[in-house]
Amino acid sequence: MRFAVILAVTISCAACAGNSTAPSSVSAGTTMNVAGTWDGTIASSNNSTEQVRLLLTQTGSDVRGTWASTSVSWSGQVTATMNGSAVDGQVTFSGTAANGTVCTGTAAVAGTATETAMTLTSAAGVVGAACPAPLPAGITIDVRRQ
Repeated sequence: MRFAVILAVTISCAACAGNSTAPSSVSAGTTMNVAGTWDGTIASSNNSTEQVRLLLTQTGSDVRGTWASTSVSWSGQVTATMNGSAVDGQVTFSGTAANGTVCTGTAAVAGTATETAMTLTSAAGVVGAACPAPLPAGITIDVRRQ
């Protein structure tokens, strides 16, 4: 009997002593929190790369906020949903052309986020009314948490 108890304790201890792996940045069922200030660039296939700042709030998986270029007069709103580390949403766009015309539109964006970096892309870019300046196409927003 004593041997059986010792054997059972030994087997139980051996089963618990395996290698452990570090948890991923986002566990299954967990939503990444992207609330805060993010600085970086907005690149477009038909415009120069510009500096950008995103100011985001988050409730559950719902993300809201604003964005603005710090180098040209582009700005807008951000609405997105987080699913783990995946981001899916849209940005509105407002920019002033050289002749003073305000051009507006929206872009569907998708991407990923970590604790320190987020990349959002839109192959179609900004879709909106006719504008004397080209609306950004092929957008990549690449930002880092501040």
